[in-house]
Amino acid sequence: MLIKDIAMFLPRGIVSTILKTVRTDIDKVGKEQILKNGLYHMTTDEETVQLILDSGYLKPSTGILKNLNSYGTAAVCMFNGIPTMEDYMKNLETTKAFNNPLITPNMVLNGIKISPTEMRELANYKARSLADDVIIYEGYCVLPKEEVQAVKLVPDLNRDAVTNEPIVNPKTGEYEIIFREAQEAELSQDKKTYEAKEDYLKYVETVKKKIGYLEGNRLPSKAINSFITLMYQGKLEGDMTKKYSKNIFKYIKEAIKRWRTPKLEMSTDEKIYTEIKEFDHKKKNPYRDRKFGLAVADFQKQGLEQLELKDELEKITTGEIGKFFRRKNQQIDKTNIIQRGIHGIHHNDRVAMLSMMIARNEGILEGDTDHRTKDILLMAAYEHDIGRKVGKMTFNIGPHAKRSARKLRKMDVKYLNGQPYTEEDKNILRAVVEAHEGKDEAMDQICEKYHISEENLEYTKKLMRILKDADALDRVRLDYNTGILITDLNPKYLRTNTAKRLLNASYQLEGLTNKVSFDKILAYKTEEQTEGESRPKAYRRLLEFTPTPNKLNTLEENNRTMSKEKKKYDWEQEQ
Repeated sequence: MLIKDIAMFLPRGIVSTILKTVRTDIDKVGKEQILKNGLYHMTTDEETVQLILDSGYLKPSTGILKNLNSYGTAAVCMFNGIPTMEDYMKNLETTKAFNNPLITPNMVLNGIKISPTEMRELANYKARSLADDVIIYEGYCVLPKEEVQAVKLVPDLNRDAVTNEPIVNPKTGEYEIIFREAQEAELSQDKKTYEAKEDYLKYVETVKKKIGYLEGNRLPSKAINSFITLMYQGKLEGDMTKKYSKNIFKYIKEAIKRWRTPKLEMSTDEKIYTEIKEFDHKKKNPYRDRKFGLAVADFQKQGLEQLELKDELEKITTGEIGKFFRRKNQQIDKTNIIQRGIHGIHHNDRVAMLSMMIARNEGILEGDTDHRTKDILLMAAYEHDIGRKVGKMTFNIGPHAKRSARKLRKMDVKYLNGQPYTEEDKNILRAVVEAHEGKDEAMDQICEKYHISEENLEYTKKLMRILKDADALDRVRLDYNTGILITDLNPKYLRTNTAKRLLNASYQLEGLTNKVSFDKILAYKTEEQTEGESRPKAYRRLLEFTPTPNKLNTLEENNRTMSKEKKKYDWEQEQ
């Protein structure tokens, strides 16, 4: 170890740490590499790997040291493909002899491999693009069951795939140490070491001498070698920081390019799809909350994997439920509904949509040919908060469910066909609304209060659970991405299996309703949506253009404009 490396350790470490706090979105090339090579998370031993697989999640660093361990935010560190020797030495604790492949050259590394199959699964991953391209997941990373496996890696020389002879790196003129997946036959009985080749072991000895490691396993030698490893890691930090900090100019250039490139007009369906696809947790990241991440992992172990909002939305809007929903949404008198704030109309819209999604997946809408169930649920979703007191000092908080039910008693509630609600259905509606606030144990008492018949008792309680879950799911709107309050939704209190599968979708829906009007969302992927939709101006002008002898120049101009617009469109698709 050279003296200058020791002298540069502190400033290099400071600069490297600062650059590690910068996390950027993974570009298209990086995502394609992940889909091809997978993500690797390395850990200490086989037992830890099994604990991770059993738990269903990767735990971030937490507690008082998280700022030191994760550079500002509790996170999980992964590699894009099998890590290089430099990445491994720099990012993992290698001062202990067994964890250091240079001191124990026949060691076996343990870890897990995540093999995502679609780019959408990488939405919440970030990259330390100015430091080392290590992949970061902030919070509890729930592992997709079918895409995770235990792996064992071993260090070796980079070899020719055909001859198996070591390859000289043309840039350095030396051999290169890499990691590769281990073969079962070469592992020792305890699977902690492997039978390394002689040429590799000899090369490691030359590297150790070059770095300055001492021979022997006595305490003084171990202490000095640990210090030398620390300095060597600092040198790697400095070298990689110098290399990757050049990316700063690349990202500035790309940001300017995106800013200067005009956005194409797009149809509402495209906008809805784009908003859902590009949703991330920059402002709201529930997986930073321990209770949320562990709940999602536990649900997954029960077979309750998260549903996709795009798919669930399309199932609602393009079927009979959507047709009824759109007509009922127009009929409902919204004058009693709070228009703004956390209990405003957007909240009611989302509760209505979530209610339909839950009811559909729970099977309660099967056989609902008279639309009675949909009618009651939608009415309850839109009117459940009308009892809230609105004023400068009340802030729309406090008990309100009973007041909402009392207001409903005085309202002229009608089915979509214009007929007044029967007395029984009106009582069911009021009971469902009153039950949305308070404990589940009160359901029977509320049903008794409204004289719900024995025939409709279980039916009413199902509607109560659906509305309570839909209202609870929209607590995502109250989240703050801070170190004090992370999520306001506690998944363990959800009642229905479908609600437990709509956690991610709830966040996406809340973000979507802030960007697209709800009537457009209700018409997603329908003929109603496409009616009157405008196309990009250049394409529209070309379609409307009728060539005549004196308009040839205009045609050429339109073709040129269309070509420019298409280039912009292609560029945006690549992003």
